[in-house]
Amino acid sequence: MAYHHGNLKQALLERAAEVIAEKGLEGLSLRGLARDLDVSHAAPRRHFPDRESLIAAIAKEGFRRIVAAMNAGADAAGPDPVARYRALGRSYVRFANEDPAFFRALNDPQVRRIRDEELRAHEAEWFETLREGAAAAQRAGWHPEASPEALVAFSVAGAMGAGSLFSDSGWVALLEGGDLDTLADEVLDLIVDRTRTTMLETTGGGDEVVDDRRAS
Repeated sequence: MAYHHGNLKQALLERAAEVIAEKGLEGLSLRGLARDLDVSHAAPRRHFPDRESLIAAIAKEGFRRIVAAMNAGADAAGPDPVARYRALGRSYVRFANEDPAFFRALNDPQVRRIRDEELRAHEAEWFETLREGAAAAQRAGWHPEASPEALVAFSVAGAMGAGSLFSDSGWVALLEGGDLDTLADEVLDLIVDRTRTTMLETTGGGDEVVDDRRAS
């Protein structure tokens, strides 16, 4: 992959993500990225003074992408709060499958040790999206007996675990069947069941039954 023009910073982020997906974080180096992009060894340091700052930048980009994907998924799911919350989790798992390098960077212990204020803000936005979604789903009747924190922890553990599984080619190879989308949907159904119905208040004051199976 040779780099000839354009935004070197973005090219470094994209190539770094590819390297992480191929070799893991241990295979990532600024010198190696410079070689891959056919630039001088000093060029990457104009944007990232060291490897840790590059990894943190990948995580920030990952959080931006995942929050955008989750919000888009929730909006596509319609007005029902439970369907929207399920869509948040489904979008998270889909992101892990489609952007495994960014997903791994978000959850890597090395990244969590070097978090700066901007990265913490991105992480807080992601978590608040989940917290608000869980609270709305609970108000609509999803597990009213549980504490809000337990609901968030339960659903995040399920979605994060599924994301880790589906972004790891070694684990995927152990699973029978090749349709990861179907399997991901089944996993999310165990967390937030699509087959349940909730009662939404209509503008006319009546109740409308909404089937969560519309959620994606």
